[in-house]
Amino acid sequence: MFNHVFQNLIKNPKDVQLKRGEILYHGGDQPKNLFCIQSGLVGLFHISNSGKETFFRVFGKGYILGHRSHLAGENYHASAIALTQTSLISTTTQEYDEILANNLELNKELLKILARDLGKAELRFAGLQDKPANQRIAESLVYLKLRYPNHTWTRKEIGEYSGSTYETVTRVMTKLESQDIIKKQGRDFEILDLEMLLSFEDQA
Repeated sequence: MFNHVFQNLIKNPKDVQLKRGEILYHGGDQPKNLFCIQSGLVGLFHISNSGKETFFRVFGKGYILGHRSHLAGENYHASAIALTQTSLISTTTQEYDEILANNLELNKELLKILARDLGKAELRFAGLQDKPANQRIAESLVYLKLRYPNHTWTRKEIGEYSGSTYETVTRVMTKLESQDIIKKQGRDFEILDLEMLLSFEDQA
């Protein structure tokens, strides 16, 4: 509800087109704009000082990016990259603030979203709640294959990215192949149905 209403209230949206592999913003940048995804996929990732890359999640149509960092008065904590040809609209943080200042109901919806996200983060930190393994693995397959299409990802590497065991990765990929969502090619794999792979996170 928040994303849809907010997008309709933007008076001067700017069109942003990204090719696959283009960076939307880098971790450490100061938020000056907020972005609403119209089509395509954006991956969020962080690279540590040692060079280790950590994948967070994939965002699709309807998601807003950059609002949390702006509201917290912080620089972006992670980088955002287009995983496919992606279309977004952007607005300035100033207009974002003006929209919120003039819409009480929208503020209430935003507070609910942020409160839910905080609760989930606290539970994950305490080890009490996390994404199901199939959801983590499915998102990791999308991110890894679209960002590094020429690299052959081993089950061990996929497990490290998704926080899963080798055995769990193998089991989930076998299930995905049985449903014609991916096709295993030796140690490599091909995505046959991107939409189904992203929705696989909601399946038992």
